[in-house]
Amino acid sequence: MRKYLILLLVFGFILFFGSFGLSDVKIMEIFKNIDAMSKKHTPPSYKVRVENQKFSEALQELPKEILTGEGTPSVSIHFHKGEGIKIVIENIDSEYASIFSYIEDYFKFSGISKVQNPVEFKEFIDNGKVDFYKEEKDFVIVKAWDPENDVKDDNYALFYLDKKNWVIKKAVYYLDGIPFVQADNSYKSFGNYYMPYKIVLTSVNENTSDVFLFKDYQFFK
Repeated sequence: MRKYLILLLVFGFILFFGSFGLSDVKIMEIFKNIDAMSKKHTPPSYKVRVENQKFSEALQELPKEILTGEGTPSVSIHFHKGEGIKIVIENIDSEYASIFSYIEDYFKFSGISKVQNPVEFKEFIDNGKVDFYKEEKDFVIVKAWDPENDVKDDNYALFYLDKKNWVIKKAVYYLDGIPFVQADNSYKSFGNYYMPYKIVLTSVNENTSDVFLFKDYQFFK
């Protein structure tokens, strides 16, 4: 009887992993780690000023009539768990505050919001658009596709997750199987929180980089 029970358990184990997949099990473990560390290291919401040369040049071109006069215009990230990031231009009339919303793409490339706001990573899982790729000494690497894309094609991203804090330290985006953008994210502790302070976005083909510095964090509960 015991022998048959063992055989049934083994058979059930094979069926489970055959249908669900070892990669899927690994991805769920990764998500649990991301979710746990997000709760520990990311506040419910925050605001941070972002410095970048291109941003500075664009801000200087703003017409004076839309400035509030309350301070120098600046680019800020506003983050809320469950919602993600939003780019806001400070010290200009509110109706123009989102005119640089296209900048959000820069930070989507970095991948920081996908772990700070775990529902974004979960969207990859729910749509079957993320696979375990490989594991290195300090990183777990996952391969992800656009959740809104119908197929897993040669347009994808590799996210390098730090196994200690479960944040994305590097993201490489591929177009037709060829890398075209790489994001390198640097983090440090701010009290109990572990937050990015620098992102370097590199255009692989053009061999040019943009540096984004995060300054003056404000945390909210």
